[in-house]
Amino acid sequence: MQAVRIFLDDSGQKEYGPATSRYFVYAGPIVETANEAEVSERFAELKNRVFGDPTVEIKSNWMRQPQERRRRYLDPYGISNATFDTFVEEWYALMSSADLSYLAAVIDKPQMLARYPTTPWYASATAYQFLLQRYELELRRRARLGHVRVDDMSGSSPAHNEWRELLRNHHARLKADGCRITKLTFDHVASQLVFGNSARFDLLQVADVVAYNVYRQFREHGNEWDQPSAAQVAIYPWLGRILPRFVVGPANQLEGWGIVKWPSDRQSRWVVNFNDADGS
Repeated sequence: MQAVRIFLDDSGQKEYGPATSRYFVYAGPIVETANEAEVSERFAELKNRVFGDPTVEIKSNWMRQPQERRRRYLDPYGISNATFDTFVEEWYALMSSADLSYLAAVIDKPQMLARYPTTPWYASATAYQFLLQRYELELRRRARLGHVRVDDMSGSSPAHNEWRELLRNHHARLKADGCRITKLTFDHVASQLVFGNSARFDLLQVADVVAYNVYRQFREHGNEWDQPSAAQVAIYPWLGRILPRFVVGPANQLEGWGIVKWPSDRQSRWVVNFNDADGS
């Protein structure tokens, strides 16, 4: 069976609590393994053309925050803000034109606590499970084996379990037993979850940008997304640039296909109008 790979990064904080982010996101690109080297090389070539260094690491926070932008990119490579702004435009253009498809899962932590007050799942485990479900369905559609590479992580849960091992074990349980709730089995997902250093993988850097933009979508417009009667939702502009590359259903349904949010009170699925990248 031919194979694809999904590269995943997160955005938001895994822990619950009033001082943490409301949302937690896993997201990233799917690429056919036969095309992976070529697609990655296109991002490396862009970096080499602008910075003279194909290995420079691109992170959403470093691109956005003025101090980090200057420290990581402008001063070391002797480029101006205007040159870097042009690079950002080209990076997003490549994200929207390369042979990639995007998936994301979003957890609303206050809603999780309200729905499951005594035993809320970890937000990261829940997000990963929902994303892996959508990945399995996409793999079935493509008739592909699906590998998973996640940006390496540090830190531990409140119970002092390392996040890395929790996710590795969660993947193994899902692969072995399927989803206990939906009964979906992960027949097309590879058994082993692999972690990687984002500095070494251009497509993990793409995953970082995708995850942040999905996070911002919900930070800015999460309440609109949930309104059962809403006919349209505003789209965070930078997400709008790559939205056409997200997996959608047969009638351009975005919610529940390319982006799944949980918990959700909507009875209908958001669909995408690709003419203006607004949900309707």
